[in-house]
Amino acid sequence: MNLPDIDIDFCMNRRGEVIQYVTEKYGREQVAQIITFNTLGARAAIKDVGRALEVPYAEVERITKMVPNVLNISLPDAMKMEPGFGEAARKDPRMDDVLKVALRLEGLARNCSVHAAGW
Repeated sequence: MNLPDIDIDFCMNRRGEVIQYVTEKYGREQVAQIITFNTLGARAAIKDVGRALEVPYAEVERITKMVPNVLNISLPDAMKMEPGFGEAARKDPRMDDVLKVALRLEGLARNCSVHAAGW
């Protein structure tokens, strides 16, 4: 049997006071906020790499639009489904570089923040 999930929302205006109270009552070692990591998906990886390699936005956008509109699709799966990726990489060494780097970065944490349920 699992314990129930209890959720209480507090107004953001006084949320800091609640966190302080709970920390004082239960101790710093017993109180934590929940972190969330946003990871690079196929489209975000292509766009971020293109920006970092200073490839013109329009060219990166053209490649990004080749990613099929499938929830959580990986870049390798997108490249299998869409032959245009291979063609673009063969025609333009910059696009080949973008795709190679994007493949390596996909799935890595892009940024972190405090989870809405834990703040």
